[in-house]
Amino acid sequence: AGAGRRWVFPAAVAVFAALCLSLVAWNGRMPSAQGPDAPPDAFSAARATAHVRQLAGAPRPGGSAAHTRAREYAVRTLAGLGVPARTSTGAAAAYRPDLSPTGADARYADLRLENVVARIPGSANTRPVALVAHYDSTEAGPAANDAGVPVSVLLETARALREGPAPRNDVYVVLTDAEESGLLGAQALVDGAGVLPPDTVVLNFEARGSRGPSLMFEAGADSGWLVRTLARQVPGARADSLLDAAYAYMPNLTDFTVFQEAGHQGVNLAYLDGYTRYHGAGDTPARVDPATVQDQGDQALGLARVLGAADLARTPPGDSAYFRAGGWFVAYPLGAALPLASVTAALALALLLRLLARGTLTAGGVLRGACVALGQLVLAAGAAFALAPLIASRHPEFAHYFDIGGNGPALAGFVLFALAVAGASAVVARRWAGAGAQVAGATLLWTLLSVVSAVLLPGGSHVFVWPTAGFLAAAAVLTSRVGATAGGRVLAAALGTVPAALLLPPLLPLLTTALGLGLVAVPVALTALLAALLPGVLPVLPRLLPVTAAAAAAAVLAGAALLPPERKESVRADLLYLWDADRRTARWISRAPSDGWSDRFVPAGAERESLADLWPGWRVPVRRGPAEPFPLPAPRVTTTVGAPAADGVRRVRLSAASGRGARELAVVVSGAAVRSWSVSGVAGTFSDDPPGDAPWELWIRQVPATGARLELELGAGRATVRVVDRLPGLPGPAAGAPQGTRPPALGVASLGEATMSLTTRVLG
Repeated sequence: AGAGRRWVFPAAVAVFAALCLSLVAWNGRMPSAQGPDAPPDAFSAARATAHVRQLAGAPRPGGSAAHTRAREYAVRTLAGLGVPARTSTGAAAAYRPDLSPTGADARYADLRLENVVARIPGSANTRPVALVAHYDSTEAGPAANDAGVPVSVLLETARALREGPAPRNDVYVVLTDAEESGLLGAQALVDGAGVLPPDTVVLNFEARGSRGPSLMFEAGADSGWLVRTLARQVPGARADSLLDAAYAYMPNLTDFTVFQEAGHQGVNLAYLDGYTRYHGAGDTPARVDPATVQDQGDQALGLARVLGAADLARTPPGDSAYFRAGGWFVAYPLGAALPLASVTAALALALLLRLLARGTLTAGGVLRGACVALGQLVLAAGAAFALAPLIASRHPEFAHYFDIGGNGPALAGFVLFALAVAGASAVVARRWAGAGAQVAGATLLWTLLSVVSAVLLPGGSHVFVWPTAGFLAAAAVLTSRVGATAGGRVLAAALGTVPAALLLPPLLPLLTTALGLGLVAVPVALTALLAALLPGVLPVLPRLLPVTAAAAAAAVLAGAALLPPERKESVRADLLYLWDADRRTARWISRAPSDGWSDRFVPAGAERESLADLWPGWRVPVRRGPAEPFPLPAPRVTTTVGAPAADGVRRVRLSAASGRGARELAVVVSGAAVRSWSVSGVAGTFSDDPPGDAPWELWIRQVPATGARLELELGAGRATVRVVDRLPGLPGPAAGAPQGTRPPALGVASLGEATMSLTTRVLG
């Protein structure tokens, strides 16, 4: 009977884990895509994807014919729905160093921005709501998902809103320009008076892939009320403050960044899976997932209806920590994260002191157990990080995206590998640190992570705090008199299993989707942390367990490595032809790894090196090689330098135009600090005073044939100004490249497949 009771706890753990995982899977289902015969007031993925096919026939960077067609189609469609749309034309400039294609300290300006703004009037407006998506794209592909789908979602949402009752609040549909080249369309909207009311609630819709659920991954300030509205009143909505907390540390930006900076409240929603088609030639209408369209559309329409009908005159302040646990939404004030972690740490300390006093544990044993848990975490995560490129070696897209098209099997293999490492470590180390010490050490590690995350990442601390609280509660029951009974063991199993099983398993694929296979070490580390508790579940950890897990991991990882690439299109490295019009020398330049096509121009053995001798401030390592001369007309540059002030500051007027019809210019100033600047009357948004050592860089888009006028205030010193114009396409033998093989354009501004002509002026 005693031996039988020993298995009550592990059996109950297995049952509770299975129930929780089933609940998670059930609530994680994607919605069924609605067809063209869906009710008129409902969102239909079929109706929305019809718009995608119209919008995403070709790449639509600003100023292109496809860009104009997309805008005119959206305006025409909205007008046909009885939602008059106007094109708000303007110019904008912004300081966005994180978006630079060269890695430099960059600024952006666009001299002709065309935002589409439509308004569905409310019956008694308390505060307007804006549904936002950008309609431009990179040059790399037709951008069916980024952002053809979000634009189409908003068009279908506007249609469905018109079929239902009129909203109480004004609802705007806003399609921004030039998101891919510096978030400039959104900047023009917030800079221009009277376009969007300053108290507008902004709901921004994005796509960073081609499939998967639409996630609320960023929330603005004082948006706890808005997050709760999304999660509680929009069926199927997915939100987790971990995403918001982690996103703040990433270099990614969207239009929502601009609206936040301008003081707008709101949320940012996007789907992330299928990343290897992002900004690439494979982002076609055929690769749009109807279920994903339906999911994002249900959220857009649900939020528009709920917020459109609500009294938004007074919304409560404050931010929240929030997450879904199975089918339940949990939210509490963000400020409670650290007190909750502190309470958890206090409970851990009390339990540890009690067990030390009883002699059940020793301080040395607990520390040894923590070392075992930490060691297996480092071993499992380190091996995953090292093996990921090997698993992905047959997938050419890994070099560009640090991910592969189907990373699920690889993740499963690495999870099994982490279990094998945990099981083997527990068996090997049990004489040095017994099962109780190993569990106590692992729980100590979880407790420390709870406190650290509450301090550094409070929005994500629930990932550690609630499972740790469950583990501690289970340990408290098991080490009490109640734990000697079958009922007590079942209770302990529930306490220790349910929080972890509801919160952690959904994170593993989500983290892999968000970070890519190249950083699969992160979900593997989380798996290793959880697996470190195995000795507390199984009465006797069988030696066969790590062997079986290792064999299964080897088989699954081998199978993942042999999977064919998901991409059918050839992936070609980006290539630039740079002509120095002053020195009359040329270079081939590639920022991507060696491949069969670019090796015809850049030597295969060329090491990555700096380009700062030609382009000061360029930080992205490149492969480069000499090129035969294809002389290009140099940009036309005239300068007027004012008399220096007492401190050496000079005012410089510079006029620059392309000699070959290019609509894009880059200006690089080195040797003197730029104190202030404006371009064609648009003031710059960042001053370099006090001066720094980094060269100053400005990208100007939509430059008219007459050129751009730049006014600079330069600090003391001999300044060198380089002006570069850029056109898509390559000269000579590179001009015959197959169509449809544009390179992925990771980052905001692609320099791939371009000719660039450079000229230099020195201002003494």
